[in-house]
Amino acid sequence: MRLIMLQTGLCPSHDVSGETYDVVIPCFNRERTVEQSVDSVLSQNPAPARIILVDDGSSDQTAGILHSLEGRHTSVHAVLLPRNVGASAARNAGLAMSRAEWVAFLDSDDVWLPGAAAAMLGAESTADVVVGQFRRVWPCGSAGEPECAWAGGDVLSALALTGAIGPSWSIVRRSAALAVSGFDPSFHNCNDWDFYVRLVASGARFTRIDHVVAFYHIAEANRLSHDSEVGLANARRVQAHPIFDRLVETSTANEELVLAAS
Repeated sequence: MRLIMLQTGLCPSHDVSGETYDVVIPCFNRERTVEQSVDSVLSQNPAPARIILVDDGSSDQTAGILHSLEGRHTSVHAVLLPRNVGASAARNAGLAMSRAEWVAFLDSDDVWLPGAAAAMLGAESTADVVVGQFRRVWPCGSAGEPECAWAGGDVLSALALTGAIGPSWSIVRRSAALAVSGFDPSFHNCNDWDFYVRLVASGARFTRIDHVVAFYHIAEANRLSHDSEVGLANARRVQAHPIFDRLVETSTANEELVLAAS
């Protein structure tokens, strides 16, 4: 186990020969769920090159579980952060350790479904970000219908409205993630929304697949992601990104064309 001192539905088979990927799983007090998340990745075919588990200063038994997983599986690598710094910094610590062509950021209470890796790696070869569908799993255990807030059209239009893409049901080319310096630690929520917006701004190419690749577990009501005041402030920060000016310019240009043709 490595200590880092901070500086700051089923899917069909696909031909994914030569593709390699790492999975980063940030963990904070997830002693009850992280092993299930790891098992869902270990069962993938193809298997990941590395599963990088980042303990974000947990106060429960999470660190011990990560140590045990590392001891049992050669592809699992555990990282301990000296204090809680948030999901963005934890993901970035894992990204810094990754070496494969692709990297996924799976939440430690979510799971990949069988065939998830093959489906995402088997997508369009020119893509930098591959996005699948997911099913919500409620605290009572019931699962919702397959969904994704991005239908596969203009990704910028979808991201202008909401955090349409989530880490647990997508995979990113590592070079693209590094080009935008990973996740912004100043976001305590909406950090994944901001990440994908900055990827679009950097020129990353997105593609959508129709396969359900993950179960997304709904967090307890007292989680930070449910703090409406903080969430609204961060959402406004994301939507203030200059990239969204393109949508206004495009809309204005279209209106002018319509008026000129009438």
